Amino acid sequence: MNERTLNILTVIVLALALIAGILILAVFINPLAGINPFPPEPTPAILLLPTATATYLQLPPTWTATALPEHLVETPTLRPSSTPIPTMTKYLFSSRTPTPTDTSTPTNTPTVTNTPKPKPTNTKTLTLTPTNTMVPTDTITP
Repeated sequence: MNERTLNILTVIVLALALIAGILILAVFINPLAGINPFPPEPTPAILLLPTATATYLQLPPTWTATALPEHLVETPTLRPSSTPIPTMTKYLFSSRTPTPTDTSTPTNTPTVTNTPKPKPTNTKTLTLTPTNTMVPTDTITP
């Protein structure tokens, strides 16, 4: 195939993809459209059945305390009390800096305890000594 034929086929495929996209969008927006191969089932009519009115069980009324009107409530009148007469009070602000005082400092006293000392144990030590050590030289010997 030559290049021109492939370009024409590409344009045809793109046009068909655009048409398919438009058809899918139309079905998505309106499912009852004539181009929809699987339309939804029609909605059934609303079924109205005669029903009795529900009568709910009710609790018996209860007594709730209510406030009495103000003219029925007795408010005791308070007797006057003696209130001291206000007087000028002199305030003395201290400008003195507090000085440090001598205090005893607690010290730690060491406590003597009887600590047992470990007993010496016999241990064997293996010491390796190098033998036949090779020393590098500058010359090669055959």
